[in-house]
Amino acid sequence: MSHTPRRVEDYTMPFLVMSGVILFFAFWTIAAIGGFPAVLISALGIDRLIALFR
Repeated sequence: MSHTPRRVEDYTMPFLVMSGVILFFAFWTIAAIGGFPAVLISALGIDRLIALFR
């Protein structure tokens, strides 16, 4: 008794939106603890990390 698998929902957009929300709150927390320069350093580090994996 075999059956064909059903299509699954595409959760790509909700994942990207929630990743952006989490990143926003992470930068907000870094700004509250370390100030605006810490946010700039963190953002630059994340940008370099993403560029490294391209």
